[in-house]
Amino acid sequence: MTRRQILQAAAGTALAAPAPAAARKILKNMGSAGPGLRFRIRAAEAAGKEWDIVEYCRGKGLGGAHVRLPRGLDPAKLKKLRGRIEKYDMRLTVTVRSPADDGDLARYAAEIKAAAEMGGRVVCVHDYFSGRRYEQFRTAAEFHEFFAKCKTAVQRAEPVLRKHKMPLAIENHKGWRSDELAEWVETTGSEYVGVGLDMVNNVSLIETPMQTVETLAPYALFVSFRDVAVDFYEDGLLLSEVPLGEGRYDLAAVVAMLQKRKPDMLFQLEIITRDPLKVPIFTADYWKIYDEKSPVPPHDLARLVAWARKHPPKHPLPRVGGLTAGQQLALEDTYNQRSIDYARANLPL
Repeated sequence: MTRRQILQAAAGTALAAPAPAAARKILKNMGSAGPGLRFRIRAAEAAGKEWDIVEYCRGKGLGGAHVRLPRGLDPAKLKKLRGRIEKYDMRLTVTVRSPADDGDLARYAAEIKAAAEMGGRVVCVHDYFSGRRYEQFRTAAEFHEFFAKCKTAVQRAEPVLRKHKMPLAIENHKGWRSDELAEWVETTGSEYVGVGLDMVNNVSLIETPMQTVETLAPYALFVSFRDVAVDFYEDGLLLSEVPLGEGRYDLAAVVAMLQKRKPDMLFQLEIITRDPLKVPIFTADYWKIYDEKSPVPPHDLARLVAWARKHPPKHPLPRVGGLTAGQQLALEDTYNQRSIDYARANLPL
């Protein structure tokens, strides 16, 4: 995407003041997550202000938001949060770090209890994996060691989840392939452990977008809602989130599939405005993270490359390098508003 195209997009009608919430269709089953709003959050921090994603989502006519619990589980702030989501009839996904050891269980139990007291409006999100598998680990053995720790953490957490009847979603971050995650959820044997289904991440782990959705749909507790565009560079793939409707997903079909399983499925918008991610699948280094315990079938690689060739980007991939902070924020706002407008006009959310 050229600088001129970026500035034209940021100056477009999507930045016009939206209609009052009362005059718009409320997207009851759609929310928004912080990673897709990082420039807005950063701008608020630079101005010394506390930015509120619940109020942002309410103002956009959305029925959900992704939050962290108040620091220290401040009772007054928890009460305020519960009061607002009940008043607005909203739902939340809440990041809670799974217990690293038995000494961490008290902290975890307190946070799960606080989330459970939100009137059944919350799904907690397993927070343990933060990197990209092909960047974070040097060998497959390192990955397997970490994966075992993650599984143990969720096993440790499960009795707490069961006690408070709190669902826990494990996101398919760029750590495990969808079949690995599906098997992990199955082996927990818990009705309270499922998946936060990210629609884009697993392209970086040699899966087509629909391969990921079809594999993980039976376990999905909520969706990180994105559209995707992919291009090639010398060492592999360039991976970008793009505004809903401007990528390569049949979003109506995906929504229908997931709503068939769970009619009130929550779709958390997460269009991250950034330069394309480089996924170096044509390099030897990339493949060091796989072995016979976690193989990639050759036909998966062939299918992904064929899909990427058949579905080139509709537009140049987004880029933010070289933009001022204000231009980055304007572009992010534009992409989020385009996505919300698209969903409101085209999807039964």
